[in-house]
Amino acid sequence: MRKAILAVLAVGLAGCATGYQTKGWSGGFSETQLSPDTFMVNFAANAYTTPEQASDFAILRAADKSEALGCDHFAILNGAESSTTGAVTVNTAAYGDNTAVSTGGVFPMVKPNSKLMVRCFKGQPEGVQAFDVAFIQSSIRNKYRMKAYAVTR
Repeated sequence: MRKAILAVLAVGLAGCATGYQTKGWSGGFSETQLSPDTFMVNFAANAYTTPEQASDFAILRAADKSEALGCDHFAILNGAESSTTGAVTVNTAAYGDNTAVSTGGVFPMVKPNSKLMVRCFKGQPEGVQAFDVAFIQSSIRNKYRMKAYAVTR
């Protein structure tokens, strides 16, 4: 019985990772424009999102924002990875003919966060390690089987 409950929970929660979206109750990206070609991107994820996915989505947002600003390359000037840790207590109970079963536990919850300071460029800049916007967009969207994204400023 316990294994069946855990299996149902695992399947149900597998689709709960933070998607590539503007920041909402389950996480997502936000940004702050610092100058016409420089901005900060933050991707805050929930506990069902891997640190790798949070980092990838921050980079993808940097590419999409760069494109929206009319740029075709971008450089990451500074970056930081962090996480928030908490715990959730889960209790389950099952009742039957003259029996009662109770299971549960405390499970750690780690919410990854990725923050980038980005500068975008029109054309490949000399002497700067810059990423190609279109390549990053294609690479990360293919990795996560995402559809094309409508670029917004």
